[in-house]
Amino acid sequence: MKSPLMVCSLLGLLTACGGGGGGNDNPVIAASVNAGVDQQIIEKSEFTIEAKGSPVDGTYTWQRVSGPIVEGFPLEGASQTVLAPDIKADSELVLRVNYQSPDGKLVSDDVLISIQSNNQLPQAVVTQTAPTILPSVYQDTITLSAATSIDPDENGSISSYNWQKIAGPTLEISDYKSQTISFTHPLLDKNTTVIWQLTVVDDEGGEASTQHTHILNKTNNVVIAKAGEDQSVIELEKVTLNATNSEVVTTTFNCQWEQTVGSVSLDNQDQCITSFIAPTTDAVNTMTFEVTVTDSQGRSDSDTVDVVVNSKPLGLINDTGMAKCFNNTQEIACTSPDFPRQDAALGRDSVVGTHIDKVGKGELAFDFTKLNEFADEIADDAADFSCIRDNVSGLIWEVKSPNTGTLPSSTQLREGQNHYTWYLTSSNGIQQGSVAGSSDTCSTISHCGLQAYVDAVNSLDYCGGTNWRVPTYPELLSLLNYSKQGQSVLIDSDFFPNTPSVSLLTHLRYWSAQTAADGTSLSQAYIIDMNDGNDLAYPKNNTAFVRLVRTAGESQ
Repeated sequence: MKSPLMVCSLLGLLTACGGGGGGNDNPVIAASVNAGVDQQIIEKSEFTIEAKGSPVDGTYTWQRVSGPIVEGFPLEGASQTVLAPDIKADSELVLRVNYQSPDGKLVSDDVLISIQSNNQLPQAVVTQTAPTILPSVYQDTITLSAATSIDPDENGSISSYNWQKIAGPTLEISDYKSQTISFTHPLLDKNTTVIWQLTVVDDEGGEASTQHTHILNKTNNVVIAKAGEDQSVIELEKVTLNATNSEVVTTTFNCQWEQTVGSVSLDNQDQCITSFIAPTTDAVNTMTFEVTVTDSQGRSDSDTVDVVVNSKPLGLINDTGMAKCFNNTQEIACTSPDFPRQDAALGRDSVVGTHIDKVGKGELAFDFTKLNEFADEIADDAADFSCIRDNVSGLIWEVKSPNTGTLPSSTQLREGQNHYTWYLTSSNGIQQGSVAGSSDTCSTISHCGLQAYVDAVNSLDYCGGTNWRVPTYPELLSLLNYSKQGQSVLIDSDFFPNTPSVSLLTHLRYWSAQTAADGTSLSQAYIIDMNDGNDLAYPKNNTAFVRLVRTAGESQ
């Protein structure tokens, strides 16, 4: 309690408060108030505050100055019974009484109420919520919950959970500090007791623990072989079989693989992980493998896995011709994991000789057949042939006649050295950007534009067809064999002879039928350089070589 406050008027100081004599009949009396002694109480208990003021018959008003919130304030009257608030930690409450004397003077005094927190400890409760059908068995998901744990304090709550396994087998638990924990019923050869301890802490730091005991039942089959998931692979791929996820009660086990359907050579078939190369196949082929798993006590179990082998989807397009793999500076093994999925390790070229049965002949996976002037097949080693059928794409290609004449006036129609501007027509007329060339870069035709040459060849019913055309960009690209880089020409000269000299146009640029989208003029078309494999959007008024193509089976 603080000292009472007193207020005197100036007159009072000079007379009544001063204590001097005199004959004043109306002395001024100082006002004072006392809020009572400081108190120590427990939360949520009642306590009484009582103030005394002088002179008497004044009015009292109580207010909270600091500390926890107390209901009902401000209060009127000298004596009050107050309910201490519910608090989380020890607190100090300061209350102030304001006293107004009958003659209007105002004085005040404070009282300190020390409130002690009285936390009730929480109650830890464990409930098994899964599985719904008991007892649990192997591979059941078992869930233990602490959700029914309580804090008996009116405004209390549980702030943390901690689970601890006191006894039992090894279990995989993702989080020991969550409200619920789950684990899988393990493989056991005898009934096993598991003891858990749950500790909960409330929001005031109160702590309580409990133990929960339950039984995990044994499993009749204590060895469970797992051969892995069925697989679907492509022929010539490496296939791995893995039985390491098999389950046993003992600490170790061994495996023995056997093929029950099909016939391949397994690597390390007495190991839990084995592998083989999928055999070649012309159709879907299913193989079955069985693994027998045996634990250290001689108990065993078996499981099977199916491997479906599919034919390699080679498609109807030629590969690149690359047969070697490289890193940044040199040739490497195509099996190197640092530079995977290179051309030489994928596609048709990677399986030539192991899977592809060619119709004709050609380098790597290229497959060509020579045709005579009537488009009949002739021997692969024939020296005289008129056109070539690509057995992969089905396209028939023009074979150029020998270069006997001299430009500009004495060459024959189909000599390889003739070159043309890009000039093509369609059902809608002359294609945009076409340029009809002069007559001094090819044999005697109306002009040295591509369409004039196409028309002239079709008029001959050349090689049994009248549907010859300028090839598309992808069609022309399919002839390139990139393994021939550094040589004078990147196509197979055994099937495509009479290639012109590079010096004639400084490059071996061949026209495609595709215009380059270079804006509104459409004045360029794509060419491919058979000397280095590069492509280029090339002005249509320039000249380049051409090799015609037709689609077998189309209207002649």
